[in-house]
Amino acid sequence: MAQIIDGNAVAEEIKKEIIEETEKLKAKGITPGIATLLVGDDFGARMYRGQVEKNCQSVGFNYFDKSLPADTTEEEVVNIVKELNDDPAVSGILPLRPFPPHVSDSAVINTIRVDKDIDCFHPFNMGRLTLGEPTLAPCTPSACIELLERVGIDFEGAEIVVVGHSNIVGKPVALLALNRNATITVTHIFTSQAGNLAKHTTGADILIVAAGKAGLITPDLVKEGAVVIDVGINRVKVLDEEGNPVLDEKGKPKTKTVGDVDFENVKEKVKAITPVPGGVGAVTNMMLLKNALTAAKMQAGIE
Repeated sequence: MAQIIDGNAVAEEIKKEIIEETEKLKAKGITPGIATLLVGDDFGARMYRGQVEKNCQSVGFNYFDKSLPADTTEEEVVNIVKELNDDPAVSGILPLRPFPPHVSDSAVINTIRVDKDIDCFHPFNMGRLTLGEPTLAPCTPSACIELLERVGIDFEGAEIVVVGHSNIVGKPVALLALNRNATITVTHIFTSQAGNLAKHTTGADILIVAAGKAGLITPDLVKEGAVVIDVGINRVKVLDEEGNPVLDEKGKPKTKTVGDVDFENVKEKVKAITPVPGGVGAVTNMMLLKNALTAAKMQAGIE
């Protein structure tokens, strides 16, 4: 039976560390602050905004809500970002996407000051990450690395296979591991379509899966004794023993959240694995706060 890596417990450890560091900064007259930028009324973005506000309150950060109507012009949105850039109370700026079609992601992200870019969207920070230079790193990839480090994984020379090559997770997590002297293979949908996925994944000491497909990784795709980090978040129907949808009291199919890994079967083969939920997601939230704390120190000239 695999070790189930408890992301909630790790997140609580990080949270305590952040609170301790925040108190030290406050003693010097510095309080970290996060500003979220929401344009429109996207449900997912609103839910995330509320979570960020709650997390800020839990560690003693200031929180600033910039919620704008969907018809706000791109120029007006960019001007709001510039105001946040100039506000010394704001340590980090978090744009909540998706934006309305008329507001370009790049126009907003490229306007954010690089030392306030706490989710590492800006090309400058991604460039520094590629070069292995100190920078603010993307939160979800950082959460993967944090989980591995806290369970005692030695990266040097380890064979790590990443499944998924998105700009948000796949590419940056590969770079973070490469910067720790791991041997990296990045696979993706075209690897799978060519029939070559198993050739790579079955050789992995560590498998990081961020493909966005429920149940993609089955036991035959995993090496005995590997460590598996499941980044996927998928909503699927709950099925009964005969494979039929289970209905709720309103007659609608019940759903549940699962990862990209066939957790119940894969856990019998591997050394350690993260669950979904309760794995990477909880730590991702703390990495955002950790980045804001780092940004506040950078802006204050504190190492």
